[in-house]
Amino acid sequence: MKRALLSALTLLAGLCASARVQLTPLFSDDMVFQQRCSAPVWGKAAPGAVVEVTPSWSRRTYSTVAGADGKWSVNIDTPKGSFKKHSISISDGEPVVLHNVLVGEVWLASGQSNMQMPMESWRAVRTNQDDINNAAQYSCLRLLQVSRATGMSEHDYFSADFGKWTESSPETVRNFSAVAWYFGRKLMQDLKVPVGIILSSWGGTVIEAWMSAGAVNEFPEFRSDLAQVRSLSDNESERERTFEEEISAFYNKVTAEDKGLVNGVAVWAKPGFDDSAWRTMTLPAAVQELWPATNGIYWFRKEIEIPAGWAGQDLTLSLGPIDDFDETYWNGEQVGSGRVWNKGREYTVPARLVKPGKTVICIRNTDDHGNGGLYGDASLMYVVNANGEKIRLDNEWKVTLSVSFEGMPKSTAREPNLVTVLYNAMVKPLAPFAIKGAIWYQGESNADRAFQYRELMSSMILDWRALWGYDFPFYITQLANYKDIRVNPGDDEWAELREAQALATQRLDKVGMACIMDLGEADDIHPVRKQEVGSRLANLAEANDYGRKQVCKGPQFESYRIQDGSIKVKFSNVAGGLRIIPSGDFAKDRYGAKGAGSEMVGKAERGELCGFQIAGADRKWRWAEARIEGDEVVVSNSEVKRPVAVRYAWSANPVCNLFNSEGLPAEPFRTDGWPEITAGR
Repeated sequence: MKRALLSALTLLAGLCASARVQLTPLFSDDMVFQQRCSAPVWGKAAPGAVVEVTPSWSRRTYSTVAGADGKWSVNIDTPKGSFKKHSISISDGEPVVLHNVLVGEVWLASGQSNMQMPMESWRAVRTNQDDINNAAQYSCLRLLQVSRATGMSEHDYFSADFGKWTESSPETVRNFSAVAWYFGRKLMQDLKVPVGIILSSWGGTVIEAWMSAGAVNEFPEFRSDLAQVRSLSDNESERERTFEEEISAFYNKVTAEDKGLVNGVAVWAKPGFDDSAWRTMTLPAAVQELWPATNGIYWFRKEIEIPAGWAGQDLTLSLGPIDDFDETYWNGEQVGSGRVWNKGREYTVPARLVKPGKTVICIRNTDDHGNGGLYGDASLMYVVNANGEKIRLDNEWKVTLSVSFEGMPKSTAREPNLVTVLYNAMVKPLAPFAIKGAIWYQGESNADRAFQYRELMSSMILDWRALWGYDFPFYITQLANYKDIRVNPGDDEWAELREAQALATQRLDKVGMACIMDLGEADDIHPVRKQEVGSRLANLAEANDYGRKQVCKGPQFESYRIQDGSIKVKFSNVAGGLRIIPSGDFAKDRYGAKGAGSEMVGKAERGELCGFQIAGADRKWRWAEARIEGDEVVVSNSEVKRPVAVRYAWSANPVCNLFNSEGLPAEPFRTDGWPEITAGR
């Protein structure tokens, strides 16, 4: 972030040193203009200054006058895209000349972490390393990465990583979105024109942060949040100072309320304390299993028996990671503490504290967000002596909630999950730069409010289109499969979120969706196979916006009919026919080590059609037998004599294997309109 900000300021300072005209990072060396359009160019100059913009492709000069606030804007006509390098002069009497300018196709890429996920990061580097090394071969693929920032009001200016547009190279692609880079590369290779990608993404963010105040205000449930944002200073340092004061006061308050800590003494850690009224849980496990969605100060106690032969020896107490903070006691005396939620705790118990007989281990655990407690690997929980003799601790503990953190202040300094703040700082400043369309990968952070997302997704698309002033194409990445496979069929939050994404394609024109149900991984919300994601999004754009005749979607539910105790489901987009395609070597990643060994996955990998559920009027879902008949699938279950509804791929990580002849997966669907579990959230 510091490098990006310094780069942006250096660029701006350089411009100001040579001329009064000021430009955003959208207008820089190495940029790409959208071909065959009237492209806006804008900036700031001295009030009343005459600004002239002259592109080399036409040598025509476009003139305008800066307003009283110094702002100016002019539209220039762009030619057909080509790999010819151009320049553009922007002058208010002292010209700024932008070099190595291309004309081609420009796309905006946005969303949360799976869009942000860079080429060289996490586990993806193993998959993408060759493409990173060879990235300079695609120097006409140009990249502009918006630096992450929040805004309490709409911004005109933004910072960019590297301060400007860059050519694709090993250095510039390492931290650039893998999905967006692969999308752009495929377009450039297939369309034979330069491609520019503007990346504006932030991991872990909710969709309402990417929407304008006007759009958010249409949702009554967000109006108080919107009022809060509007009341905050747009100065990040001021917001940080306010938060530090609030959080300090809050921690002082909850510490005083913690009955286990009296005048700094951990009274609940003493050996003689009576914990019989506390609850019992088997560790490792998150405390939210007993106190759902509750953060606060938790105390854990466990009594163990120290062998006589261990007395007077140093011991090692291993607890695995503790989320978020801990102070750990041995018979009432503190032996260690930690403040890194995912770092294993390993403390030395000094010999003077090690006595034979009953011994109490006590942990004061502060959980300030998300899940908390001790929920790491069971093999990391033990006490061990110098000889390697162990006492296991992955078993029953006593636990209690001392203080709830309800009402805990949240930092607004760089908090991205406030309504409008990413739209204000990372979307608004980009408009009305001419783009062909947008690609979007987000939804994980809204899965618990999937029903609400039905309206949010469509609203955001309309919101962005209104900002740009035209209905550009918009392509959604449907959430990949994730989490453990389900043994029993039924309702599911992630399935409802995918349905909400699909509804946007039905409600709005020029909105499409790439199904990636076969590319996700059970144990990682950030699957590594991003090249396929980018390619599927590019296929949608090429088929719908560039006139290329190709199959760009997998089978889609078209209709169904009930006949002879079964349900016959008809599909469109079958291409050369419906197919059953196993995951093969990818099955272990897709379904998880445990899931891959299950009977259900075994059937799918042996070529049996899987993923269908069926229900009668009792609304009880059962796994169904299914077989392909032409462009239909016949679904049945002998226990459901009179079926009324069918679902396919309806879980976070469904075991499903229906594809078309092009190897594209069938999209999840349901025929029922029964209430969603996320309705009303």
